[in-house]
Amino acid sequence: MVPFVALVVTVVSALSHPARAHAGPPPVLSHAQQLALARAYAPTLVFHPQEQYFPTNVMSSVDGDGAIGAWSSRVEQYRGRDTATKLGDAALAYRVFTRIKDDHVEVVVEYWCYYVYNSFTVRGGWFPYRVHDDHPHDLERLYFVLRPVGPWSDGSDDSWARDAFRIVGIVANAHDGSIAPNQYHARSRETLSLPVHVLVERGSHAMAPDVDADGRFTPGIDSPGALKAQWGIRDTGSTWRWYLHSFMDQRDGSALRLCGPASDLTDDRCPRYTLYPVERLQRWFQDLQLTSADRDEIVGRTSWLVRTFGDVRVESLMVPSDAANDRVLDRMLRRRSDSESGFVAGFTTVDHSPTLVLGHRSFWELPSGYAPDILAEAVALLPNGKHTLFEATVWGSYRVDAITNVLLGFGWFSESGTPSLAVGTEIRMGKLRVRPSWRLSDGGFDARLTTTF
Repeated sequence: MVPFVALVVTVVSALSHPARAHAGPPPVLSHAQQLALARAYAPTLVFHPQEQYFPTNVMSSVDGDGAIGAWSSRVEQYRGRDTATKLGDAALAYRVFTRIKDDHVEVVVEYWCYYVYNSFTVRGGWFPYRVHDDHPHDLERLYFVLRPVGPWSDGSDDSWARDAFRIVGIVANAHDGSIAPNQYHARSRETLSLPVHVLVERGSHAMAPDVDADGRFTPGIDSPGALKAQWGIRDTGSTWRWYLHSFMDQRDGSALRLCGPASDLTDDRCPRYTLYPVERLQRWFQDLQLTSADRDEIVGRTSWLVRTFGDVRVESLMVPSDAANDRVLDRMLRRRSDSESGFVAGFTTVDHSPTLVLGHRSFWELPSGYAPDILAEAVALLPNGKHTLFEATVWGSYRVDAITNVLLGFGWFSESGTPSLAVGTEIRMGKLRVRPSWRLSDGGFDARLTTTF
């Protein structure tokens, strides 16, 4: 009797949870099913009325002989077009893959929005600085995470794609570095209306879901699960931790819109963009067989200044080579923790002697929106011609803006031979960090320049 009851429970559970994973690898979708999903969930992109750059197909820039020109000439050619032509030529790359997550089968619809140029000015929060973030190529990724709501293996049209799945999450890339993506987590059994509206930041093209389609990013509505620093949409370039409505301009009737190929709108208010598969784009780029000199001309090269102080690598923005899986998505979700953790190397001074800093740091982002995050470090200080010193510290790290943390902690410092409270700030500039700190027990001061890898 017991085996029979167990069998009944198993069958009922399977019928009640059609999305629950089964043994073995995740199911494979046909090309027709992938296209249907990409069409059905293609978002409506909402741009600033003064936006100059819109998503386009890199492959459309080849000439009649199949050659592709230098990136600078392609940018100038694009700038010379009128807005209507740019919108009419808009295109997004797509790919669709399946995965097992939390014992469920999930389908991830990924869109690549490629722009020929990124034009943005970053404005500091507590410190009044301005930095131009202009560079060729800009690739922003948008993910729709779906779960089946019933049988789903046999269909392959737009209606099947809409009816057989529901959106459980939206992940929209904001900026690289330590900036977390903008996310929306659907409530249990919540069904979002299609197409989902997605706001696009002026110039830099960071994206954020606009689930209530009011033309404005609203924390708590468009990203209800975010408790820490939220980037949202910041047309002004402000880097403050706290998100304010003034950071973005209202996307009202004057906003520029692009609709997906399955949209019901057919007038000029929302031109339709086309879709093309990422696999074809990657294969096309690989077949070009570019030499190193060709790459420098066609793709470009990141300047030494940006390599040192920035996070952008233009060489990887035109046509990324990653496979169709969730590795990039997972890295995006772990972005801040990954950027704050790792081995540490850098320089400081001890008694006016140049000193090498070597060690390791670990970072834990706490879920509370008010509590500081936790940063733990263990480092060795190797002064020139003097004894090696050691430190072990635990910091509470409170984020002030996108690059600055205020630190309050406790540690043991062999230089003083006693434990002590300490305070400091840490300013992140790309891969580099500048941290002045003070020990409260003996008034010791330390300023160091480090990198984490």
